[in-house]
Amino acid sequence: MSTSDATGQPQGDHERSAARTKVRRQVTELVRTAQDPALRRQAARSISRRYRARTDQRIGTVGDGAPHVLAVEGELVVTAATWSDRGARAYLEARGLRRARVDLDGIAEHVVLLRADDVSLDDLDDTVAELRLRGFAASQNQVLPCDPVMKNLGGPALAEPLPPVTQQPADDAPHVAVVDTGIDARVRGDGWLASVPRHRRGRDRNVDPLDVEPDDGYLDLCAGHGTFVAGVVARVAPRARLTVHRALLGGGVGSEVDVATAMVRAARQGADVINLSLGSSTRFDQPSLAVEAALDAIDQIEDETGREILVVAAAGNAGTARPVWPAAFRQVVAVAGLTPDGRPAPWSSHGFWVDCSAVAEGIRAPFVEGRESYEFTADPDDFPADAFAWWSGTSFAAPQVAGAVANLMLEHGVGARRAYARLRATGRPLPDYGRALHVLDGL
Repeated sequence: MSTSDATGQPQGDHERSAARTKVRRQVTELVRTAQDPALRRQAARSISRRYRARTDQRIGTVGDGAPHVLAVEGELVVTAATWSDRGARAYLEARGLRRARVDLDGIAEHVVLLRADDVSLDDLDDTVAELRLRGFAASQNQVLPCDPVMKNLGGPALAEPLPPVTQQPADDAPHVAVVDTGIDARVRGDGWLASVPRHRRGRDRNVDPLDVEPDDGYLDLCAGHGTFVAGVVARVAPRARLTVHRALLGGGVGSEVDVATAMVRAARQGADVINLSLGSSTRFDQPSLAVEAALDAIDQIEDETGREILVVAAAGNAGTARPVWPAAFRQVVAVAGLTPDGRPAPWSSHGFWVDCSAVAEGIRAPFVEGRESYEFTADPDDFPADAFAWWSGTSFAAPQVAGAVANLMLEHGVGARRAYARLRATGRPLPDYGRALHVLDGL
């Protein structure tokens, strides 16, 4: 039973009305960010500043016009076959590119990362174009954000909490891995996400720092995104085993190499379903070479172990039919967004490459403690400990599908691919949005 505030309106109804207003603002910002080139440029500058603060690497915009494709300055990804070709290697070395001394764990058989000092993004773009004309596979090390680029515009919005949970997943439960910004270091007092392992050091470090870019007492750009995505999975599949892998660094973005190596680590550690609430359009609309290498490596792991490993990715929030990667890979389940009444969300990316869709406006899940900055929203919230939030975007449609697949695996004792086939069969066909599924309600 709700109590009344000074206006005489039930507080529960009043709070829900205010939250609905904020969700509508989120949706408006999704449309604006997708359509306004000035906002995209502003976002790119903000991300670049924060990414450099965390990685000491610059990122910038590749190519002319829209969409704005971001890439790491001075880095090129080529296939192993390209690098082994004497002519291609001589050409690359003549352009000042050398093999980077980094651990490409899991994808080193397939791709090579090259670096060059004092080579502009435009010069690297020319190098890629020339190699493509000669029939060689190459691309700049492109950046994959939790799209839209400035996720915090218009939200998230503070939500009333869901009841505490106590159930712990069994060791043999389906394993869902979330590759994202990481997990909140603080273990919540209400039981939500308490079983998710936290690693503060080493290769598997996965803690989301929340407030370092800058350290100013406010939540960073895209802070809490991975925690929220993991919370969506936990809402849908409370009995699933859940892990979070940090591949998105400063500004909520990570290079395709970072994302690809995290995918392979997750698969090696037993993931049945890998959720990618991230993505971008790419230069020349070509698939990411590094992520393609990760998918090849995951195929090998499937062959070696006899497991089925399903990769689920957000289709993006660009509002166009232009492919967004990694969702557009044939091996990946691309999830678009619906309105709360199950209609196509006009701000969602869509097209022939989309496999299914779920409600993506006003999704409620656990969030992190902290204050929002006025830099990201005109109506900031102060999130307490054990906070919940409302948030909108295809980032929060994809984990619903990942969780629903885990549920069907448990219910029917089948692998992830067969579970997804069962799930997809329950949906209704929706042109350019695949099969419309109902998993969680929106606001």
